[in-house]
Amino acid sequence: MAANAVLREAILNAGMTPVMLAERVRVDAKTVERWVAQGRRPHPVTRHAVATAVGRPMAELWPLDGAAPVAAAPVVAGVSLADVLDRLLIVAARLDRLTERLEAVEKASEGLGVPA
Repeated sequence: MAANAVLREAILNAGMTPVMLAERVRVDAKTVERWVAQGRRPHPVTRHAVATAVGRPMAELWPLDGAAPVAAAPVVAGVSLADVLDRLLIVAARLDRLTERLEAVEKASEGLGVPA
């Protein structure tokens, strides 16, 4: 994977170091280094925390594969495409967690003989 120069620049422009960002979003400093040097993508909730910490949209820091960056996307009714995408990624992450919890409850209720 290619380095994430946009993230590196955003960290510096926010007046932070990778170590400071790691502390802010509660991950290991080596994890931040991988995001920058190897272009890895963190979990959506973590991406949101990083984007908030550096003051840039998630979609700008981690564009979808093969997609053009959306930093210059048009703003309609005061909301940019990047903001909408950021919010959708957060909702998707929360939905994944809720689905996992529901599956765990269903599995536990099967063991108790409770009908679904």
